[in-house]
Amino acid sequence: MSTDTAVRPASGYHRVIGAAASSAIGDGMRFAALPLLSTAVLHDAFQVSAVTAATTLPWLLFALPAGAYADRFERRLLMVLADLLRAAVLVLAVVLLAADRLTFWPLLTAAFLLGVGEVLFDCASFALLPSVVPEERLESANGRLFAVQTIGRDLLGQVVGGVLFTVGRAVPLLIDAVSFLVSAVLLRGIRGPAPDPESEPEPGSLAEKPRPRLLADIREGVAFVLRDPLLRALTVSAGVINAVYLGQIAVFVILVHDVLGLPDSAYGALLAAGAVGGVIGSTVASRLSTAVGRVPALVGGLATMGLAGLAVGATDRVWVVSAAYCATGFALMVWNVVAVSLRQTIIPDRMLGRATGVYRLFAWGTMPLGALVFGRVSASAGPRAAFALGGAITLLTCLPIAYALLKDSRVTDRRKTPEDAQ
Repeated sequence: MSTDTAVRPASGYHRVIGAAASSAIGDGMRFAALPLLSTAVLHDAFQVSAVTAATTLPWLLFALPAGAYADRFERRLLMVLADLLRAAVLVLAVVLLAADRLTFWPLLTAAFLLGVGEVLFDCASFALLPSVVPEERLESANGRLFAVQTIGRDLLGQVVGGVLFTVGRAVPLLIDAVSFLVSAVLLRGIRGPAPDPESEPEPGSLAEKPRPRLLADIREGVAFVLRDPLLRALTVSAGVINAVYLGQIAVFVILVHDVLGLPDSAYGALLAAGAVGGVIGSTVASRLSTAVGRVPALVGGLATMGLAGLAVGATDRVWVVSAAYCATGFALMVWNVVAVSLRQTIIPDRMLGRATGVYRLFAWGTMPLGALVFGRVSASAGPRAAFALGGAITLLTCLPIAYALLKDSRVTDRRKTPEDAQ
């Protein structure tokens, strides 16, 4: 695919931002409303947890195939189809709810299909962005994209979704469906690059080679990431970070109730502090990376997350926990923006979808493990011990990632090398 800035219309990035904002607000409403809806219509703790798990299961099952499809087909079109799929699922769920037929299996299926759409959309979107934004503006573009997603999903969407659910159970689902349709309309106006011609057969050619099978595409993507020391280090680090982060989130409510002695309303306020930190981090990440360099930004982000975890583990003061959680959100978003931009810069375009699928498989696949491990630590030694453990693990991760970053010249050279472009 061409990376010439001449084929990057200025409106392309703004349409991606608009689509992301629309989807993020709708997703936030669904994240808040779906557990409430499950609890209201199922009345069974196991079934409610199964519906929640079904939304994340597709990342384990389909991250690699979705990444391969993002390299095989036009990414913009794949994102539109994912939006339409999710909108259709939500409308059907509302119809079943109105008919009093939204039982366990239909709700489980709907949650799973919404997760499938999310996997397809995300793998294609992270691969699409470098084709609509000049490389020198990639970090800034990613920062704005993460900020829009955080504000829409974690601040506005979840608050509005909970309120709208009290108005009517179907209201947040319908608005989420509309958000996906708005996203699809915006994306249709983008001049997306065509799939890699090297993997397309020549029309009418009798000697043409067939396109590689899906499994071959997936194997190529996995091998590409695993044999590159820098990509391997970034992927493993993302898995560790997400396992620690979700593990700490899983026991955070216990910390708020049992250690800090705060009411339920304070739990939401402390979560919002993390989201605010994330918004600030995504806004300044590009300027921070430019000012101090990618290596200090990435390693400093990891170190900040680790120190914040240790701080929470050593205190029962509300203001320290609030500040540490805000710092965690800030540092996590700096890491995300700089790491994702670095990956988009050094990975050749024809591999971006598959590399994203591999990255997301490791990054998201470790999250349930983190929740289980940190839950066990919290049960035996208390939530502060779980936070301290997470802080120590994160600090230890600084050493191998710093070594990989300092050893690779591509970290400071923002251009793809000729070898990468092959």
